[in-house]
Amino acid sequence: MIAVCWVDQCLSLHLGTMTQNRLRLHDLFRYYKELPHQTAAITELEEAILKKLPAILNRDQEWFKTWSQSGKQDVEQSPKSLFTPDKPFTFRVTPNITYGELTLMEEERRFVKQQQCDTALKLCKYLEKVRAHFGGKPIVITSGYRPPAVNRRVNGSTQSEHLYNMDGVGAVDFYIAGVDIYAVQEYVDQTWDYSLGYGAPKGFVHLGMRLGKPRIRWNY
Repeated sequence: MIAVCWVDQCLSLHLGTMTQNRLRLHDLFRYYKELPHQTAAITELEEAILKKLPAILNRDQEWFKTWSQSGKQDVEQSPKSLFTPDKPFTFRVTPNITYGELTLMEEERRFVKQQQCDTALKLCKYLEKVRAHFGGKPIVITSGYRPPAVNRRVNGSTQSEHLYNMDGVGAVDFYIAGVDIYAVQEYVDQTWDYSLGYGAPKGFVHLGMRLGKPRIRWNY
């Protein structure tokens, strides 16, 4: 039995035997942001696991050999991104957001580097989360990628996240059709760890990431 199964059993003992209460470690790690309460919870979990299986966190365990890529199991290469600059504007970056929505269907706004596509994909995945929270109502993107010429034309900041000019830097402005923009802004404020521009008074929310991925907020 692999280590993940053992840990799941420990979690079941701690949380109850009902299937709907069971957690999986990859779900916990996916949302781990080194926040104090998360770190405290992991410490509690570790202590609970060690009470049941004292040796399970040792480096000689099979799960750790797989984790460190020194075991017999082959580690698959991460697949290349399907979202590339040359895709048609009809290409779905995520289930409900197309490439064309990020570019406002303008050819001059087409991405020119793969890193821009990768950053946009991260933003779109989060937008899908926002969309689902508000009942699946459509996301409307009012500004996505702005290459330098476009950014100058709209009087954008020379440091705008919309330029996508560095790895991990990018932004979209959006609203949700039929949903109070202030409710959307509040939800993003509570669940997005990076850049947020309070654009609700102007009818949009600015969602972005900048170099170093700091948590930053500002008013328009």
